[in-house]
Amino acid sequence: MDLIALVCYAATTLYMVLFYFLAGKGRYYEFPFWAGIIAGGWFLPQAIAGCAEANSFPDGAYTAGMFFAAICNALICVGFELGKNKQAQSECWLDADFDMDRLYTAGAVMCVVGFFFQWKLWSLPEEMFQGSQWSGALVKYLFFASVFKMGFVVLWAAYLAKRKVMNPKFLLFIVPCLILLFNASILHGRRGEMMNLFSFVFVSIWVVRRIAIPKVMLVSAVFGGLMLINSIDIYRIMMSDKDVAVTERLTNAIKAVSEEKKKEGPKKMGSEFKNYIYTIALYREYGKYDFGGFHWNELVFNYVPGQLVGREFKKSLMLESGMSAREAGAVLLEKFGYKKSIGSTISGYADAFGSFSWFGAVKFLLIGYMMGILYRHAMAGRFLGHMLYVYVLGTAMHSISHGTNRILTSVWVYFFFLAYPLLYRARLHKSTD
Repeated sequence: MDLIALVCYAATTLYMVLFYFLAGKGRYYEFPFWAGIIAGGWFLPQAIAGCAEANSFPDGAYTAGMFFAAICNALICVGFELGKNKQAQSECWLDADFDMDRLYTAGAVMCVVGFFFQWKLWSLPEEMFQGSQWSGALVKYLFFASVFKMGFVVLWAAYLAKRKVMNPKFLLFIVPCLILLFNASILHGRRGEMMNLFSFVFVSIWVVRRIAIPKVMLVSAVFGGLMLINSIDIYRIMMSDKDVAVTERLTNAIKAVSEEKKKEGPKKMGSEFKNYIYTIALYREYGKYDFGGFHWNELVFNYVPGQLVGREFKKSLMLESGMSAREAGAVLLEKFGYKKSIGSTISGYADAFGSFSWFGAVKFLLIGYMMGILYRHAMAGRFLGHMLYVYVLGTAMHSISHGTNRILTSVWVYFFFLAYPLLYRARLHKSTD
């Protein structure tokens, strides 16, 4: 059964990649393709290595884990197609039209605010970034600094629509944004920002101008990206040498990653995959599911300021559901003799199972459906559909590797708190004559 479960997962992953790659021009800009890239390039190799050691896991855990992950993959595709092909009965907020001048102002304001708080971040001492639990000014600055990304997407979309290369008014903000994104993704090797850079720039070009990357270039970029993602530690070490010129650092980093890949034997089972299988075993054994309360608790923990409302009041808002990370870690060690590696993830598959058991796969149906809705509006020329699809695409891909909380809750807090009030003022209000 272990092998059958693995084959089922591999089949759904290959379908996500090959169908959307081969189905027609531009289909590889759709979310299931990119979810399949993460599933196939990051999770599947570990799952193959794990199959050879399936007997080392608790009874039935590997089989259950792989079948559940396969169901999640399938529901991503089902949800996306339902959302993309849904026949809208009436207009919704995503259909809003915008005044281009006010939209430019909104994007510029978001960039300025983001630049300011990015500068405040750079002014903080290096020691504040070393701890595992960030708090205080660091968290506040990080929250507001990220708004420049939404400002960039707004201005980049408008710039592409203008079809004018030399447009100083837009380039004044677009160029600094690109520098910040390049710095985070290429120079600092942040995987999420690499995904964002591609999504913000190239997916927007497809949505606005219908210009698609040639498939040969896309395949090369995907293989290169997966190579970096799976060897990111080596890449970051090479890029951290500030005594060497940037171009030389890039050359050395790429060479080091390439050499490391040549030395590697068969793909080893990573700690993230072990975390996933043992988490499945934990919930199957104890059945202490959180029924979605995990998302509410994360929302309260991250965005309710305890300094203002009081620690006790903040604590009273949180639900007692499921197992805390500390409790789960203690049970894993006591029951299975397994200790989760610090800083490693459990994958979005695991937190979905931890919410509703097998029915937790509905989270991926919801994510796929949401991305399908956004893509449909984006391809219909609706600005909010375009902005949100490219803005959340990287986060949605993280739903497989990291967890579902960011795409289901956090990203919407950022958007509705930081961006939507400015965008709302830029709307064109239809007359009611």
